[in-house]
Amino acid sequence: MVMDDTLLATYLQALEALQFEPIGRVAYLVESPAPGIHLLRAALTLEVGVGCPGDHARRHTPGREVSAMSLEVLRVLGVRPEVPGDNLILEGIDLRTLRPGDRLLVGDVVLERSDRPYHPCATFRTRTGPEAFEAVAQTGLRGALFTVRKGGVVHVGNPVRKL
Repeated sequence: MVMDDTLLATYLQALEALQFEPIGRVAYLVESPAPGIHLLRAALTLEVGVGCPGDHARRHTPGREVSAMSLEVLRVLGVRPEVPGDNLILEGIDLRTLRPGDRLLVGDVVLERSDRPYHPCATFRTRTGPEAFEAVAQTGLRGALFTVRKGGVVHVGNPVRKL
C-alpha cells in the first residue's frame, strides 16, 4: 500500500490541533470475543487481573488488561470506533499525557496506566491504513494500556477523570 503524503500531512495537522478536557466520558465500549471480532457494547464488566472477561484469551495479558483510544483521534482518521479493537473509546481525555501509575476513574472502575508502551502495530496499519498508522505513531496518540485496580461495570456515557 502506497503512502499518501498529503493525507498524512492532513492527519498530522488535525491531530496536533486536538484539544482535550480534564473530565471526559466513555463514548464507546468494545468487546473482542475472538481475534478480529469487535463488538460494540452498552456496558462492559472489567475485572482485576483479567480486564474484560468477554475478550479472547490473548487479550488477558498483564499490563494490557484494558486498552483505550480517544474518540477525537478516530474522528480525525475517519475510523469507526470498533475498528481498532480497543475496549474503551474515550472522549475528552488526552491519553498520551498519562504516565505509568496514573489512575483513571471510569464510572466506579479504577484503571491504572500500565508501564507498557502502546504503539500502533501491523494489525492497526491493516485496519486503518498506512497514513493513520504513521500519524498516530508520530503523534503518540495510539492510546493507552491499563490494569484494573478496582473492577466493576463500565457503561457508555460514564464520566472519566484522572485521580
